[in-house]
Amino acid sequence: MLLKKPIRSFNRKDWLWVFLLALLMFSVFIIYNNSNFSIPGEQELTTKVQVLDEMVLPGTFKPPYDFVFVNVGKDLELIKDEEGGDNVITDRAKLGSFLKLLADSNRHQFLLCDIVFDMPSPEDNLFRENSKGLTRAVFPKHFGDSGIIPSIFPLPMFLADYHSNTGKFNKFRLVYDDSDKTIPVAIHEQLQGANYTNRWGLGFCNSRLCLRAISPKYYIRQYELVEPKRYPYFNLGELLILQNEPSFYNKFLQNKFIVVGNFETDIHDTPVGKMPGSLILLNTYLSLLNGNQQLSIGWITTMFLIFFLISLFMVHGALEPASLIKKKGWWAGIANSLLVKVFSLVGLSFAISAISLFIFGVQCQVFSVVFFILVVNFLFNLSKPK
Repeated sequence: MLLKKPIRSFNRKDWLWVFLLALLMFSVFIIYNNSNFSIPGEQELTTKVQVLDEMVLPGTFKPPYDFVFVNVGKDLELIKDEEGGDNVITDRAKLGSFLKLLADSNRHQFLLCDIVFDMPSPEDNLFRENSKGLTRAVFPKHFGDSGIIPSIFPLPMFLADYHSNTGKFNKFRLVYDDSDKTIPVAIHEQLQGANYTNRWGLGFCNSRLCLRAISPKYYIRQYELVEPKRYPYFNLGELLILQNEPSFYNKFLQNKFIVVGNFETDIHDTPVGKMPGSLILLNTYLSLLNGNQQLSIGWITTMFLIFFLISLFMVHGALEPASLIKKKGWWAGIANSLLVKVFSLVGLSFAISAISLFIFGVQCQVFSVVFFILVVNFLFNLSKPK
């Protein structure tokens, strides 16, 4: 596409229109990326960018800790609720025994225990005693219909929820209501001393601007726990059997970052396939650790310049692409323009997302830009003489 006139002939009004449109587009882009909302199709674009990232930079991830994964999916118990109904929960006696192993020595690096304690069990007193003295650990809490669901035990709990309007996981919000922090944020603050705050509707990490909701990179996948077995992975009951070995604690738990969760039934759809909730939380933390949430001056400048160029051609572009709809009439012209732009904007969205990820390490979502351009283009076409 060419411009209607040379850039050197632009007056202040021409540049002002371009700047204001770019500023509005950038504002919509930032608001969208800080929200829980995802436009349908965004997950598919994220998938393509993640696949490209793995093709361009295969095997570059180096685990910052020695991870150990513990599955509770085969160690369950049946309890009755207040109405006499059957409910399946994690075997609290076994989990309590495991937490006692950690609490007695407290030489583990960290514990992410993605187990909810919202229902009472006959083993609660024993569990409460076994978990005393446990340090460097986080547990999940969740939203219910009337707020946070209360826990049976006074454990260090942080939010583990995400919101999705598509039924699939795509974005994880970091801080709710300016104070309710999530598990990934809590781990980052405890292990690295980070500090997350919300001010003026914006997110900050260590006083630097950051996204309030992120699309994490998936550094660790479930298949890596099974084949090839890149990380130690145990069922809870099997791990407890090994505790009698003389070198058990030093080999499997000491200085380890331990992730406990149900890797069999707590499964979510993500851009890279099905994944346990525990791995979503861990990968979100690893994304924070690698700065994927930070918005640098370079990122802000680059994104704004891209939107400025888009605005320049939206306002002063001269050539229309070839017609896809051969019908005559004003409606056909508008429909043709929209269809052509949809096809071309998908490629543009992919390019913007790839630039953001590969150069700055920020996995942004860009379909808000596509929607914005289509709406503005529609309004421009309506304003033209018929």
